[in-house]
Order: sequence, then structure tokens, then C-alpha cells
Amino acid sequence: MKNENSSDNSFMKLREEKAGQVSLKLQRNSFKGSDAEEYYGRVGRVVHSNQNVLDRMAEKLPDMTIGKITDVMTAYTSVLLEILKAGGAVRFGSLGTFYIASRGTTESQTGKTELTVRFSCNETLCKAVDAVEIADSQFIESRGIVDTITDLSRNESDGALKAGASVIIEGSGLRIAGEDSGIWCVPMEGTKPKNDESTWTKTDGNFFYNTPKKLLFTMPDSISPGRYCFVLRTRCSGYSKHERKNLIETVSGSFELLA
Repeated sequence: MKNENSSDNSFMKLREEKAGQVSLKLQRNSFKGSDAEEYYGRVGRVVHSNQNVLDRMAEKLPDMTIGKITDVMTAYTSVLLEILKAGGAVRFGSLGTFYIASRGTTESQTGKTELTVRFSCNETLCKAVDAVEIADSQFIESRGIVDTITDLSRNESDGALKAGASVIIEGSGLRIAGEDSGIWCVPMEGTKPKNDESTWTKTDGNFFYNTPKKLLFTMPDSISPGRYCFVLRTRCSGYSKHERKNLIETVSGSFELLA
């Protein structure tokens, strides 16, 4: 008879037996140009379910039932959340610390930024992955494509825009959504966008159209004349509401911002 307290996790256990290897997806550093031989790496994930983790804990704690282990984990999670909600930090055993961090910027010396939660790993956790090897790597291109940029104040797609004007970007994989997403006006440095993000100007995030094929928004009116490009970052480039773990970044061709 099948044990009621055990989960059918034979597939997951098979994956665990092959632990020590990960796959790597490479994406070109678009700020170095379309032909640059420099790439970012993103590691693929094999996510273990809560049930799978509980099963493995039960193997290490034979005197405790899975139900009791679940109660302990639920209580621990509740206490961790209570401490974070109170503004504190939590040391997670010998692995590291959950803490509250600032995110984004503010335009005032007395302003307030947004807050988020981050995790700082300790040496024990860092050493645990020392033996992990990259089994394979694969190059992937950026998923967003910008075909045309139109200045509606002049009804022209001639590579020139006006500050404060309404702009339409058309292409594919363009929808802007998810954490840390948006559109930035990025000054050009020669033929390449500037890497220094402190020089970027973000649009206000209000879209008249926000679809995978069309974005309609207003250019910032305080931006100085010069040569720029758009950097689009999104976690939901299609119609689905599912947010990807990694941001999809698309860089447009350059345009001249008129006085």
C-alpha cells in the first residue's frame, strides 16, 4: 500500500540525483553594440516544491512526522514575516540574512524611496555552490523588437522627437509590466548608449497604449536636446500576466531629441 504521507516525487528525486550542474543562457551586452563579444549569463532554475523539501526533511528527522515538520516551518515563516513587517532583519540559520533595503531613487533630499526585501548570503551558503558546474550554455537574443518610433506632434518617423511630445513605438514583445519595468531615454556616447544609469531619464510610466505591438506615451519635457535611444525593460512582454523572473531588455535605435 502506498504511504499516505509520502509524495509522488520520483521525477524530482531523479533531478536531484543529477545535482551539481546548471544550464546557462547568454544574452549579449547590448550597450557594447550589436556585434560585441560580451555576454550576460542567466542560470536556469530547477525549483523544488514545498512537498519535496518536507519529504527530504522527514528523511533527516525520522522521529518527526511530516505534519509536525510542516507546522514548524509554517510557524517559522510566520515569525520571519512578523519581524520583517516590524522593520527588522532576520538571520536565516547559518545561511544568511533577510533584510529591508531601499529601492529606486527620490528627487528630494527629504524624499522617501520604495522599500524591498533582500537576502545577503553568508560564507557557508556561498561555499555550498562552489562545486556546481555549468553543464551547457546557450546564446539567446533579446525578445523585444522596435520597428518604428513616431513623433505624433509632427506625425513623423524620421529619427527625431520633441520633449513633451506623444510618441508611438511599434514592434513586437514591447508590453511594459512587472517590477522594475519601464522606458528610459538614454543618452548616446558615440554610437553606444551610456552605461551610467544615473544619466538616464525614465518616462512617467503612463501609457495610452501598452500592448506587445504598440506603446503610446509622452516624452519627458525636462530632457535636454541631444542624441538618445530608448531602453525598454519588462517582465511581461506578451499578453500573459505571468511575470518572468528576469527582466527582458530591449534597446531601440538612436534618435535626435529636438530643442
